[in-house]
Amino acid sequence: MLETAPEVSRPAVTDQSGRTWLVTGATNGIGQEVARAVAAAGARLILPARDLQRGHAVADELRRLGADVEVRHLDLANLSSIRRFATDLDGLVDVLVNNAGTVTPRRRETVDGFETILGTNFLGPFALTNLIAGHLRHRVVIVGSGAHERGRVDAADPHFRHRRWNVPAAYAQSKLCDMLWARALQSRLAARGSTVDVQLAHPGWAVTNIQNATGVAILDRMVTRICRGFGQSAADGALPILEAAVADRPPLTYLGPGGFQRWRGLPQLQQPSPLARDDDAAEAVWDLGSRETGTDLAGRRA
Repeated sequence: MLETAPEVSRPAVTDQSGRTWLVTGATNGIGQEVARAVAAAGARLILPARDLQRGHAVADELRRLGADVEVRHLDLANLSSIRRFATDLDGLVDVLVNNAGTVTPRRRETVDGFETILGTNFLGPFALTNLIAGHLRHRVVIVGSGAHERGRVDAADPHFRHRRWNVPAAYAQSKLCDMLWARALQSRLAARGSTVDVQLAHPGWAVTNIQNATGVAILDRMVTRICRGFGQSAADGALPILEAAVADRPPLTYLGPGGFQRWRGLPQLQQPSPLARDDDAAEAVWDLGSRETGTDLAGRRA
């Protein structure tokens, strides 16, 4: 069974010279660790940043590793920003890592009226990937979470306008959407005869700024201290994502830490939940994403 598959060895990021990576969420946490690893391997990096000052600071660090880095503004919680980014994108992208995500302490909405967690974790990356699909030439990595196993997508009320909002429900819904979106995206890419494939990975319980969601500084520090006792570093959390990005595996392979509770450890083959493997559910989530963002990809493999 995949759940008991042995851990794979620590990912070796081979020479990436001549290849371009676009990593969302690369100004902090796991995305920054992915960017560091591939910069050290010689990749050219497109570094999207909502905070350009932070983006340039990270780019300076990566350039000291010898990387060619282009910083560009992108706010995944804003469809207009996504469209501008896609319109201005030049050249080909070998690897797109959809890593950026957020958690909020209370229900909020994006400028487009989306519940913020769904908008940032699913709808924004969905729109971005559709809009730059013509630039992609090798792989899309979608970063999921074990939280998807507890997720429920309410297509009639995805933004929690009528049902009760809470952090676990909103986050789990967004991550289930990511898992199902990956399935529908792979189907469409295959139908188009694309050379691009889709891979899935999750970082386990990695200590990053995403758990700082209480909105109270002292509580966030306490949460981070507690998380360090159970979780792993952002660098270790990046390992499944790097493995998904560089390994030669079948489409829709799902990787995550193989240690205690799948919270930490070396990457291991894992199994998405039964719902996350449902083709009808994947099509329903694709329809949700297309309807909300106004973006789509033609083609669906029967």
